[in-house]
Amino acid sequence: MITVNYFGNIAEATQSDSETLDQKSMSLEELLNLLDSKYDIRKFQFQVAVNRKIIPKQQVLTISDSDEVALLPPFAGG
Repeated sequence: MITVNYFGNIAEATQSDSETLDQKSMSLEELLNLLDSKYDIRKFQFQVAVNRKIIPKQQVLTISDSDEVALLPPFAGG
């Protein structure tokens, strides 16, 4: 299973902080397309982290069973 964690405005749109997908593996592109079809996430600015490492959204990557994906809103710091 693949765990997807949501933060900020994406968590509000999904009405959840996380969900578990019953998938053994899928590409990052397939995952983002699936989430976009369910929640229209592409209208938001966000970064993607896989197993706590931020990666480019367009990176060719296979998400495997037990991986953790996070959709992170833009950060502000001070």
